[in-house]
Amino acid sequence: MNKNLLRTCIGLVIGGSLLIGSAAMSIASGPTGYEALKAAIKNSNKIENATYQISGSLTDNNRELIKLSSEIKVQQEGLSSGKVFIDTDAFERNYIFSVEDNILILKHDASDVYNKITHSEKEYETKRNRQKNQNINPKTEAILENILDTLVGDLKNQVTVTDIENDKKHISIDLDKNEIPPLLNLMMNLSQNEESNIEMEADNMISEVFGISLKDIDLPKLTDNIQPEKIKADFIVDKDNIINQINFELEVSGNDAQNNIHNRKLKISFDISNINSTTADIIELDGKEVKEISAKELDCK
Repeated sequence: MNKNLLRTCIGLVIGGSLLIGSAAMSIASGPTGYEALKAAIKNSNKIENATYQISGSLTDNNRELIKLSSEIKVQQEGLSSGKVFIDTDAFERNYIFSVEDNILILKHDASDVYNKITHSEKEYETKRNRQKNQNINPKTEAILENILDTLVGDLKNQVTVTDIENDKKHISIDLDKNEIPPLLNLMMNLSQNEESNIEMEADNMISEVFGISLKDIDLPKLTDNIQPEKIKADFIVDKDNIINQINFELEVSGNDAQNNIHNRKLKISFDISNINSTTADIIELDGKEVKEISAKELDCK
């Protein structure tokens, strides 16, 4: 049973729009909207499997830097497949992949080689145990929910719920820069100005596997006056109180090291379909050129 992808989708949105930096406070809602959103998230965690259409873009001063589209089929824990398309000024790449237990198969369209990336049994068991530990027991979940409710406070009025066609609901969070918690501003500035000491020793291997280098993406670092300008999230909930669609938008302004002003917009959309009737497309390697790689070779140290 794989609920991790749905949690990741919701987490990206609520983590991005409401939680980005302890802005869980921004998840707020009106008394009805807030409770409706919490109920839909809880109910959506019951999904056994589903197909996720995920698309998004990142623009800087109206120049599109990255465009992404994908279809991911999650059948159960440790069994999934997908297609991903990434488009930037520097490159375009189409990927296909499948995951079956501790083996990831990945191929991009600029190569005939199928990369077979394997976790050792020990690594795989560690990963599975970590996933199991993500499940919060009901008592702890209730305590965390009460803490969140307290932090949210009056911001609950920022989440609205509207009935739409086919017994669906539209739940919306819409914050302008005057409504975004000051704590979020502080944390965004800290995260941007903090120097990173992470060294990617496996960068060449990663570039070979994925056929790209993130260094090719022209994304000037924001250093000063970093300000979230807008956070907007829309959820479509079906008659069974399951989230079918999420649209998220984040707008941030700031200055780079040369004091040039940037206005960045991140947009992500999730469409969730074939709920509890999805079958993953596992890639067969017979007759194909295969490169075997240990997951350790791709570690970031």
